[in-house]
Amino acid sequence: MPEIKVAKHAGFCFGVKKAIEIAEEVAQKNNHKTYVLGQLVHNEKVIKDLENEGIIFVENIQEIPKNAITVLRAHGEPGTTYQILEQKSIIKGKNLNDATCPLVTLVHNVATKLNNNGYEVILFGKRNHPEAIGTSYHLKGKDTFIVEHAEDSGLVLDYIKNTNYDKYALISQTTMSVYGYKKLIDDINSKLADGKFEQIPLSMKELTTKYGYVDTICNPTKQRQSGTEGIARESDIVIVIGGLNSSNSKELYAKCKEIGVEAYFIQSEEQLQKEWFINKEKIGVTAGASTPDYLINDVVEKIKEMTS
Repeated sequence: MPEIKVAKHAGFCFGVKKAIEIAEEVAQKNNHKTYVLGQLVHNEKVIKDLENEGIIFVENIQEIPKNAITVLRAHGEPGTTYQILEQKSIIKGKNLNDATCPLVTLVHNVATKLNNNGYEVILFGKRNHPEAIGTSYHLKGKDTFIVEHAEDSGLVLDYIKNTNYDKYALISQTTMSVYGYKKLIDDINSKLADGKFEQIPLSMKELTTKYGYVDTICNPTKQRQSGTEGIARESDIVIVIGGLNSSNSKELYAKCKEIGVEAYFIQSEEQLQKEWFINKEKIGVTAGASTPDYLINDVVEKIKEMTS
């Protein structure tokens, strides 16, 4: 029987837990329909469970009726969302329940402060991810310069060269690769002619440097990435569990591939294939921040069944 190890920090982070608790509590308390704009968290099974509790998920804000009891997802929203909801008489303190993760709100505050202090802010993130869209609102909206890949330092250097701002700052979506963010900054610094991107502390007290970056990747993301790296280095195969749209889960899978271990990215135990585990003595399991414990347990049990 092979050894199965689950990464220390796998599954729900506190922001996701809180968002789900808010949605469930709101749905239980009211006799009317509860609406959620977009995926509350990026996990299909969790969404299905919440739908079974009577929660309605909509992708278009116009589908939310006037005065409807509404929950906003963990990823954060642009200010325009709040404005449109207000026009529908959906406001905080009345019928709007905001489940935005506090660590995402922190990034919004960082973006705003940098912006207000004369920085042209560049965002390391996934352009179409709801968190990046929400953060962009606090900068230049659709005109915010977003760099998606660690290898895209050339795009940042071209942007700096072709614009004429006094100061530039880099920030990151909370769920991006720690290694990728460092690589991007190091690559830029190796080619930048008139200075270097220096770290600006989260206290945001020193905002004088011409080039600065703020470490806005959240601790739960860092913990999951480092835990996955540890387990990948001592496993013959790693199973990564996460939602199809989960940015942080995809980064865990990318981390395994980068290390060179055989890895598979799945949403649930039904996708496991027995042949993956032939001649494998050490099996690692990790999961993104929006994966519930029961899904991790189901995967582990299924692997045991397949390998016994």
